[in-house]
Amino acid sequence: MKQDLTIPHGVLDGIEAFLRVAERRSFSAAASDLGVSPSAISQTIKSLEARVGSPLFMRTTRSVGLTQAGEMFLERAAPAYAGLADAYEAARNLGNRPAGRLRINLMRGAVQPMFEPIIAGFCDTYPEIELEIFADDALSDLSAGGFDAGVRMGESLDADVIAVRLTGPFRFVVAGTPAYFAKYG
Repeated sequence: MKQDLTIPHGVLDGIEAFLRVAERRSFSAAASDLGVSPSAISQTIKSLEARVGSPLFMRTTRSVGLTQAGEMFLERAAPAYAGLADAYEAARNLGNRPAGRLRINLMRGAVQPMFEPIIAGFCDTYPEIELEIFADDALSDLSAGGFDAGVRMGESLDADVIAVRLTGPFRFVVAGTPAYFAKYG
């Protein structure tokens, strides 16, 4: 049986508000930090408590404290939230500078004349890029193979790719001895 790995809609709503109230021990201070009204924080926490099924805070007119359920929730939610925040930041920063894995599929004949001369300079210029080069002559499907780019000779391109010419036209010649041509034409 297939396991359902879908996160229910809204399950993460209110986590930031909960963490801020738990840190500041104040609904109004948390509201000020997050730029919302104390009423909005209160409603957010009530909604979270309803989804959790247990009160997370003990509230009095003078103080806010965590219940046992709140302490357990905080113990698990704080590192998870920090991990999510780190994930967002890492993904956001990846777009600011070239970094990550670049997978290129090349025809074997293109590796030595076109790419060997520039690979070392590319790696020096972009040290945070992990370059993977796959050389084959099978004209692999770039998308299905998980490639970011490919180099092809000639006009053998899929209709849904963007093509950029890297060189001028190549001229191919056939060479052989006179005896070979006399024998085989």
